[in-house]
Amino acid sequence: MALSREQQAFRARRLGSSDALRLMAGNWGELWAEKTGRLPAPSLDFIACVQIGIVTEPLHARFFTHRTGIPCRPAEETLVHPQFDFICAHLDFLTWREAADAGERPADTLIEAKFTTGFDTDGELATRYYWQVQHQLLVSGLEHAVLSILRPTAYSLMPVTRCERDIATLTDTLHAFWWYVENDVEPADMEPVAAPVLPGTRILDMARHNEFAALAGTLVETQPAVQSHRDAERALKSLLPEDAQIAFVADGAQEGVMVQRRKDGKLALRIGEVPRRHRQRAELWEPAGP
Repeated sequence: MALSREQQAFRARRLGSSDALRLMAGNWGELWAEKTGRLPAPSLDFIACVQIGIVTEPLHARFFTHRTGIPCRPAEETLVHPQFDFICAHLDFLTWREAADAGERPADTLIEAKFTTGFDTDGELATRYYWQVQHQLLVSGLEHAVLSILRPTAYSLMPVTRCERDIATLTDTLHAFWWYVENDVEPADMEPVAAPVLPGTRILDMARHNEFAALAGTLVETQPAVQSHRDAERALKSLLPEDAQIAFVADGAQEGVMVQRRKDGKLALRIGEVPRRHRQRAELWEPAGP
């Protein structure tokens, strides 16, 4: 969400959720220089992906409500951690886990809106922004979050649940970094802290699963035949004369292949016994004259 100048100035003296991403990635030196005034914060005014994300942000509320039936509202205030004044977060939207709770109880779920044109999966995006979302859960005190992912061709949601163990790791990291800011001591960059693999986002190599590997081998071996089958089916349908409803070829046992023009105009192909009524009415096709 686009921040006002006052909000930007307020957050410049604290650690926000985008700062948490940089800290957990190990980029302490540059962030320290910004927080101590040695470097200006990078301007995002002409970063295309950032500006497109800001412009399209209202769409997330519409898409989320259309997908879930649950309303959501913009989170307009910058929040400060109730115990640690140097930790803040500006949420995008607030919503409810259940539609029945909407308006009846305070919002219990935050929505983090992301626009992407890349090829990352939902799981990869959830991993990339995991520490940012956990930071927002830390500051807000909420238990649940949703990563709202808008692409030019699709919309999807990824739930992210508060993890107290990771919240503790994040809090320790924020405190450790802030010591350097308060004492004006330049830190070295740190080793990145990897985000955990979220449920439903694992990527597996199934080489040691015998049945999976055997079936995959069968698919690879038969793929050329399957493609030939599809090509022949497509070509057969194209050969049905415009003035014909049914065309078939059958062997002596009346087993064969039949192409039929359905009432909706689409062509259907069937392999098996050709119905007797069709065989009795059939005309023998002859090639056109010279």
